[in-house]
Amino acid sequence: MKRLNYIISGLLSLSISLSSCDEFLNVEPSDARTIQYFYTNPKEAQQALMGVYNGLLPISSYYLMLSDVRSDDVWTGMPDDNEQNYMAFNAFRKQISQISTLEAAWTDYYEIIARANVLLEKIENLAFDEKIEGFSVKESFIAEARFLRAFAYFDLVRFFGRVPAVTSSQTVDEAMKTPQSEAKDIYENIIIPDLEYAINHMGDIAYGYNGNESASGRATKPAAQALLGRVYWTMAGFPLWDNSKKAPAMELLETVIDNANAGNKYWAKDGKEWKKIWISDNDNKYHIFEIQYAMQSGYGNPMIFSSLPKVSSSLSHVTMSGNKINSSKSLRNLYRENSSEIRFLPTIRKGESYFEKLFENIMKRDTLGFSKIDDQIVDRNSFPINYPLIRLEDVMLMYADLAGPTDKGVEMVNKIRVRAGLKELSASQKTTEAFKNCVLDERRRELAGEGIRWHDIVRSGNFTEYIKAAYILEGNEGISAAGNVQEGMYVYPIPDKQLLVNDGLYTQNEAYK
Repeated sequence: MKRLNYIISGLLSLSISLSSCDEFLNVEPSDARTIQYFYTNPKEAQQALMGVYNGLLPISSYYLMLSDVRSDDVWTGMPDDNEQNYMAFNAFRKQISQISTLEAAWTDYYEIIARANVLLEKIENLAFDEKIEGFSVKESFIAEARFLRAFAYFDLVRFFGRVPAVTSSQTVDEAMKTPQSEAKDIYENIIIPDLEYAINHMGDIAYGYNGNESASGRATKPAAQALLGRVYWTMAGFPLWDNSKKAPAMELLETVIDNANAGNKYWAKDGKEWKKIWISDNDNKYHIFEIQYAMQSGYGNPMIFSSLPKVSSSLSHVTMSGNKINSSKSLRNLYRENSSEIRFLPTIRKGESYFEKLFENIMKRDTLGFSKIDDQIVDRNSFPINYPLIRLEDVMLMYADLAGPTDKGVEMVNKIRVRAGLKELSASQKTTEAFKNCVLDERRRELAGEGIRWHDIVRSGNFTEYIKAAYILEGNEGISAAGNVQEGMYVYPIPDKQLLVNDGLYTQNEAYK
């Protein structure tokens, strides 16, 4: 993939990575054909769509570094001279706009957007013969591209706030003049319309250019409904507090839940099965939408290596990062409130404080009855387990938050609690305020280590209180870090490289000036 290294990231990419028709992980960059000569038939349009999906590969790392590490679920210790990246995020250092992870995240999200924009322009000139479920395969390709563009913008808005809004390919000159847009405008003018189109032009199954059913891994109508439900749910909280979004969020989330129940999909029936969710053999079985990874160097899940300290060879022969991304005392205390809680040890390594949930190691596979694959994991870039972006449990608990202590709201929480070995909610936990706190705690226990918690506490409007309370438990260093937390730090700074591209084009977020 060619890039102009002096301009604004993925907005200005003039070529895209291509992938095989059958598997978007097997990327074969084209040295000869640029986008100007590419989309000549439906098969090539499908290759380009797989290239948009391929842009998701690095995203699990950003959910680790920018969401989990920033949240009250993680404590890293204070930064030192050798570890200024994730530790500076965790300690809420003000001077983080030069950190390469921020620039990489900005670039990679806009790369997804750039690829989607090019696809949407080029595909208009192509004729597709196949029709599926009342709409054309061409329309479904457009819907998938718009879903992925909406996903990228949603994360950009949540991480950075005001960002450039671009829905077409741009020249260098055009990109250099594109200012930031307000978050609300991006929601209303891009994210919501894109997802509404996706819902109206997707089915429960994705299809290939020839009308044949596609392999697992692509976005479908339930994923679009769930993502739009999450978008509305987010908009109903801080910083927008748009109460008009509560009703459509509930409707969408309830539809996803009802369809999952009717089809008996996405649900592990008991605690024993829940533990097996986090094994790559079960990829594309329990999650509504997930990033696809493979046991192949360069196509594995990158957050696995980055999330772990040095581990014993009895767990993996790969030497891990040695990062100090540890669970907080606050999170561990929450799990320990219930001795019957089955999710604690599968989430956090026994006797340690690091997250094991997505670490598919030798002992875990053996204990759960799966064959050994460690010899096939050739390096740190080939861990095969997919990364969940939308889970049914997430959907159920968002619905419960909106529904409050109604019969169905309580049912959603109890279903998850009982499977995890906890008791059903008591009468005192079903008052309005207590129930809201129970939902937030249940989300924390169920979704820990999945890039969710930071966005949850930001949406609550009280993220500073959650962070400070958790950090104080960590002792003197934690108290020091808590003193760095400012209200405006619910978003990250615009990366310095972006600010310097065209002086005065962007305004830095207030807390980082």
